[in-house]
Amino acid sequence: MPEVDATRGLYERHSAKLLSHCQHRLGSREEAEDAVQMTFINAFRALGRGVVPEMEAAWLFAIAENVCLSRRRSSWRRNRVESPTDFGLIENIVPCPIRQRDELIGIEAALAGMTEMQRRAILLREWQGLSYREVACELGLSQSAVETLIFRARRSLAQGLEQPRAAQAHKAGNATAPAASLD
Repeated sequence: MPEVDATRGLYERHSAKLLSHCQHRLGSREEAEDAVQMTFINAFRALGRGVVPEMEAAWLFAIAENVCLSRRRSSWRRNRVESPTDFGLIENIVPCPIRQRDELIGIEAALAGMTEMQRRAILLREWQGLSYREVACELGLSQSAVETLIFRARRSLAQGLEQPRAAQAHKAGNATAPAASLD
């Protein structure tokens, strides 16, 4: 894949300058590292589509600037919603869903019970928020194969999460049963 070599060369020549730029724009090294990573992912995708930059440094800095702006906007939106002063207002407007305290017990076991591809697909889709197309690209599959894979992964996850609940309900039922006499 020629875009892999091209991206590697771009990274070697420009990553340090882009990191400095992103850190200045975002104010955090961790955020800047994520932004640089996203910049090169976007550059890789563009090269794969056949984009040939005239001036590579300017092209990469434009991508990095867009990534930084996106990250700042999403951070601003998160802060607006997640600020501690809003919790009282949110509680008054949106009632808390009634959930069992141990609702996610068994999620590790349920994930471990899946095939590696199912686990990767569901984590990319649900936890990282990637689109089906992006998951397909990441896993090297067609989009329809990813849709099927994620459907099966969700079904496996649901079944895996039901097993611990069924076991808990069974234990609870036995705990309330009268003890047998030892006479």
